[in-house]
Amino acid sequence: MGGSLAVASVPPLGLTLNATLNGNTASVRGHAHAGSKFDLSTTGTVPLHGRSGLDVMADGALDLSLANGVLGAQGRQALGQARMGLRLQGSLATPRVSGAVTLEKADFQDFAAGVHLSDINGRLVGNEGRLVIQSLTAKAGSGTVEASGAIGIAEPGLPIDMKLMARNARPIASDLLTAVLDADLSVRGQARGRMDVVGSVTLKDVEVNIPNSLPTSVARLDVIRPGEKPEQEEEARAASVHKTVIALSLDLISPGRFFVRGHGLDAEMAGRLKITGTAQAPQVGGGFTLKRGNFNLAGISLNFTKGRVAFNGSGVGHKLDPTLDFQADRVVNGETAMLKVGGYASSPKITFESLPPQPQDQVLAMLLFGTDARSLSSTQMVELGAAVATLTGLTPFDPMGTLRKTLHLDRLTIGGGNGSNANGSGGGASVEAGKYVMKGVYVGAKQATSGSGTQAQVQVDLTKSLKLNTTVGTGGNVTGFTTPENDPGSSVGILWQHRY
Repeated sequence: MGGSLAVASVPPLGLTLNATLNGNTASVRGHAHAGSKFDLSTTGTVPLHGRSGLDVMADGALDLSLANGVLGAQGRQALGQARMGLRLQGSLATPRVSGAVTLEKADFQDFAAGVHLSDINGRLVGNEGRLVIQSLTAKAGSGTVEASGAIGIAEPGLPIDMKLMARNARPIASDLLTAVLDADLSVRGQARGRMDVVGSVTLKDVEVNIPNSLPTSVARLDVIRPGEKPEQEEEARAASVHKTVIALSLDLISPGRFFVRGHGLDAEMAGRLKITGTAQAPQVGGGFTLKRGNFNLAGISLNFTKGRVAFNGSGVGHKLDPTLDFQADRVVNGETAMLKVGGYASSPKITFESLPPQPQDQVLAMLLFGTDARSLSSTQMVELGAAVATLTGLTPFDPMGTLRKTLHLDRLTIGGGNGSNANGSGGGASVEAGKYVMKGVYVGAKQATSGSGTQAQVQVDLTKSLKLNTTVGTGGNVTGFTTPENDPGSSVGILWQHRY
């Protein structure tokens, strides 16, 4: 249905052709046009029996927006002008090409994938049976993309030999995925057979954005009008006609600055992907592993112990949809509580597990407050409820998270009122706030509502698993090494955190 409507939106094509027979040749004159979008004129001589004597000139101009009737149905758009002045000589079997094709101020967008190339300019020059790319450049964000090589338009199999180079290019920018990259690729083979795409891509800056509000599932209804073939049958028929195989051998490298953010998750990744197989059935090996990361749950930050991002699936309605595998652990009284983030970036799955198995509320209490659900204070119960409502999608309301963002803090939490302090008396509720003043340096303060004292904390990440922790307070005089379970008044210590 969509294809027929799209074609119907294309302006009607007018075509005239006159031929005068002269023995073994024919003098031809033709003209094709589609409104103001397309105009092509041809004149010359064509052999009738495959002998030499071909000499045809073709001159014209094409407004690329002519294709938007078809492209628009696919969520794409093209703009710009293409001009052609070519001459074909020799024979029909082996014509020689001269002249040039130019591309001026072209623009291409794929709105669904977030692909955008602008200011595309190029010049292709005829050389025997090929079009040689004299120049072809485009802008992608603040970077550039360049191409060089040749296309054998008059050679058997339509051979292609091209090189693509990108520098600081941002070809993809969407709500789901934004990437800035350098690339060096080669494309060789035949368009009517097999083409090999080989090279490397360095991901300089990538952001995978997880939507904060997860969309509900919507069933897709395929409408087929009488006389039309189902879309899958059309695609299968097209695939049988165009049997071009695109073989892949690509290295995707990320030295860092590969961020996964949203829905409480904030992580930085690094790693390498190896993509082999074909474009129709790619094989993806490797992935991007965690450098550092945390998950903000109801104002409390949980550090991830492992994380991985891969591109081993097509996802839910997206062609570029990374898969997620993150885990945060917390050990409480010999039991391990785990928060896991999996699924696709467009539709993540957040689950809670524990060893040994515990009810969900117990696991959440262990993760958030380091205690069992029965020992929670009233303020902690409210915070636990807000966390459950947010994670299950019942409500996006997160008062602590909103206040934390308003105050530009990295951490804002309410502590419990149960348990005992260092003196053995019942402790009141407390408020803790802090911020990373620079990479790896956290400064915070903790105030007890009972008036028992104030603590200031400075934590410095010395290495990935070694932290220097300094706490100065008015509630006591405890010095030496500290652990997360301590409640020191004034201390300087080194924490060793082992991550699996």
